[in-house]
Amino acid sequence: MAAAVLSLLQLSVLGIVGDLMLLEVGSLAILGGLIEFSQSKGVYEFRRITLDSKEEFSAKKHLEASKRAVTFFSAALTMFVLLVAIALIG
Repeated sequence: MAAAVLSLLQLSVLGIVGDLMLLEVGSLAILGGLIEFSQSKGVYEFRRITLDSKEEFSAKKHLEASKRAVTFFSAALTMFVLLVAIALIG
């Protein structure tokens, strides 16, 4: 009886960890996309038209934002691989 209860608790803990990891994977991917998008040419044009901004698009800034975004995408991919491994184990 105790073994059955422990196995049910273990399965629910793995399920909760999996769900939390899935939320974190999604959050990291979205954050990486927002970082890269924030320095894109479209955003600069939007600011120029709507907010009368004088700041010009810089390919160097966009490249730096892309490099930062890769870090978040890599973390999301790594966590997704771990999530798949947990799903295959459980």
